[in-house]
Amino acid sequence: RADELDALIAKRLAQGWSLARLDKPMRQILRAGAYELVARIDVPTASVISEYVDVAHAFYDKREAAFVNGLLDAVARDVRR
Repeated sequence: RADELDALIAKRLAQGWSLARLDKPMRQILRAGAYELVARIDVPTASVISEYVDVAHAFYDKREAAFVNGLLDAVARDVRR
């Protein structure tokens, strides 16, 4: 499902940005979070986003964690209506 997840993420990146511009840990955090939003509908949206924001905090500062929050929230709006 990598192509599906990457498309969901890429759709929400700012114009001119691609998934390839993100470093590997960030790509994996976003992919894992997007997967959980798509495939684990039994897990509440807020819990999924919160977990991956916490993971982002382990590797990045507040700005990047906020980026994860915003992007996963946008993906959730696309896949969990």
